[in-house]
Amino acid sequence: MIRSTSSLAVLAFSCAPITSAHGAPSLPLTQQAAPATVVTSQDLGDGLHMLQSRGGNIGLLTGPDGAFVIDSQYADIAPANLAKIDEIAGDAPRFLVNTHWHGDHTGGNAAFDASGALIIAHDNVRVRVSTDQSLSIGGTLRETPASDPAAWPIITFNEDMTLHVNGQTARLIHMPNAHTDGDTLVYFEEAGVLHMGDVMFSGMFPFIDISSGGSVDGYIAALDGAYEMINDDTRVIPGHGPLSTREDIKALADMLRGARAAVQAEIDAGKSLDETLAAAPLTPWVEDWATAFMTEPIFTTILYEDLSSAGAS
Repeated sequence: MIRSTSSLAVLAFSCAPITSAHGAPSLPLTQQAAPATVVTSQDLGDGLHMLQSRGGNIGLLTGPDGAFVIDSQYADIAPANLAKIDEIAGDAPRFLVNTHWHGDHTGGNAAFDASGALIIAHDNVRVRVSTDQSLSIGGTLRETPASDPAAWPIITFNEDMTLHVNGQTARLIHMPNAHTDGDTLVYFEEAGVLHMGDVMFSGMFPFIDISSGGSVDGYIAALDGAYEMINDDTRVIPGHGPLSTREDIKALADMLRGARAAVQAEIDAGKSLDETLAAAPLTPWVEDWATAFMTEPIFTTILYEDLSSAGAS
């Protein structure tokens, strides 16, 4: 069964025109129809909530130190997200952590900045949101212009950072070269809640952005690291998908190991990308893992390009 969700269908990370590798640009996202914004919340206890609408899942920690938010989704739904945060926390965000640079996680940054939030992220997130970026997703080129300076992180870090806020120890942990080169996991130790950003697409083929420094090997290593960090009682907020568990992390890592081996076998046999696509090596996983956004051909192409590049280096 191929799943489709609104957040994945518009996961293009930009309001700039999308240029196909084989044709003219499609409509900018600002001209594409978008579903009505409905922000839902799931209370995880200990002042923690998971918010969902379009874009990456938002984490929210409430308490006397102010609202602590993880990711800001798209710019056009920032007002709805801010209203929901105010409804739950009784205040505007004071802190905002970006798990990585993509626009479905940072698009609302400027609005959050205007509301008074201090933006925190890995060094590479600031580099990427402050400069023009080009993404290649399965043969499709997507150009993303630099964000407004109001959207840039004010505090950045190189590897890890620990924040003590609202009675929680929030560990910000850099996972190198996984989904991108600037991924951050946010682990609330006392509550036992881990926000993984796009290092986890729960129950789906993940987008591995090799044009932004991501890699399948780094992605698997990050999943393994997260699995070892937590226990079976930990609640996991994925970048996309429902609230998840430690076993969901393992299932994703196991699928990726199998998919990586299947595509690597085609490369080792000397097959071209077109020949590999024709062989459909990911067939065993398509029914359970493919989505309308990350289809079998797109995910096969990403793995092929990544593994071919790694083998040539």
